[in-house]
Amino acid sequence: MGKKITRRRFLKGLAATGAVALTAGVAPRAFGQAPAKGGFDWKKFSGSKIRFMNNTHDWSTEIVPKALPEFEKMTGIKVQWEVLPENQFRQKLTLELSANPESVDGFMSLSSWDGVAFYESKWYEPVEKYLKNPELTSPDFDFNDFFPNCVQIATIKNTLIGVPLYPEVQMIFYDKEKFAAKKVKVPETIDEFVAAAEKMYDKQTKYAGYVSRGNGIQAVYTLAPFVFGLGGRWLDEKGRPELTSEAFIKALEIYGGTLHKYGPPGIAGATWAQNQTTFGMGQAAMNTDSSNFVSTYEDPKKSKLAGKVGYATVPRGPAGIRSTLIAWCLSIGSKSRQKEATWLFIQWLASKEMNMRQAKMKIPVGRQSAWNSKEYQSSMPKDWLDSFAKSIPTAAVNQANPLVVQVPETRDAIGKAIVAVIQGGKAREEAMKAQQECLKILKMS
Repeated sequence: MGKKITRRRFLKGLAATGAVALTAGVAPRAFGQAPAKGGFDWKKFSGSKIRFMNNTHDWSTEIVPKALPEFEKMTGIKVQWEVLPENQFRQKLTLELSANPESVDGFMSLSSWDGVAFYESKWYEPVEKYLKNPELTSPDFDFNDFFPNCVQIATIKNTLIGVPLYPEVQMIFYDKEKFAAKKVKVPETIDEFVAAAEKMYDKQTKYAGYVSRGNGIQAVYTLAPFVFGLGGRWLDEKGRPELTSEAFIKALEIYGGTLHKYGPPGIAGATWAQNQTTFGMGQAAMNTDSSNFVSTYEDPKKSKLAGKVGYATVPRGPAGIRSTLIAWCLSIGSKSRQKEATWLFIQWLASKEMNMRQAKMKIPVGRQSAWNSKEYQSSMPKDWLDSFAKSIPTAAVNQANPLVVQVPETRDAIGKAIVAVIQGGKAREEAMKAQQECLKILKMS
């Protein structure tokens, strides 16, 4: 059985990664739930109608739609459940929160991307007051069941902006049969990773030694473990971009260069969904991306490699194994006219019962009870559980990109450098361009 992840292990991971950057220099907080007073009335807001906007994910497309009638029957609340592909979701959500904020009652939020900008725009409704109100929070919700650093990821400047859905690190996924056939060692270090990609690549058949994100904005996420593993960082202590460090340049060269030499045809511009399909269809030996991909790779309806995928930590660099650690959160719109009804819905979405449904679908969970359940521990691949546990203590919390207000713009600038290197460009030159563009975006000289 894989290693159980305890509160202590998660707190260790939080401390090791300097998560105070997420809370803008303030000490991490603990958010308590009010004690229950008598029975809880789930029908309190019967007749209400709410709109909830979501990114495309197995959770939002398969688990919730099937279960939604249960919530509506239990509460009398009608839910308009909207799901859009990630880029469209971000564009539409930002537009509506800006132009017509009353139209959005609740939404999925990735605090590493949205957090600072949404907080500064006052688009989040702080949820601590709902959590502490026994008239609005069911005693069964048990907020202390969530892993502490998942809660911390949902905390911006000491403010709880939502409820965490699940933790997400990055991993190496590899085709066990192909690796065994070629007698290639599963890579542990960055140098071994590049060597494995070269050995597994087949120039004649175009079988890829490695596939990952080639879409610039999206690829910033998958570049990050190489940046941190090599000892780099996005920003210095004063918030200034640090994209011309030797560590960043080397990371850009390794990530982009490996995809250029040993990636599949047309990798420049390829999204996470496309690279997931490439690996799942058996067209690449390795993939690095979100740990959540396990639910797709182990589903025989979606993957030809179900039961044949190996899982390992992202490759170790001089600074160690440095995955990112992020979490999607469930938030309430600050201008919603149905805040209380939306809070009931979020409680249900993140309940122990719904977490167990995630667990049964091999989707990572943010609750200790679900993670440590026999069902979850026995259903997940042991090497996936082990790799996740090994990644937590040194993971870079919420560092999927620079933590600034202008996340889309800075990701676009860095993404241009990634794509250019994938297409054969020089890493040092592209890093210098990215640095200058980010300085301009952040209005720094």
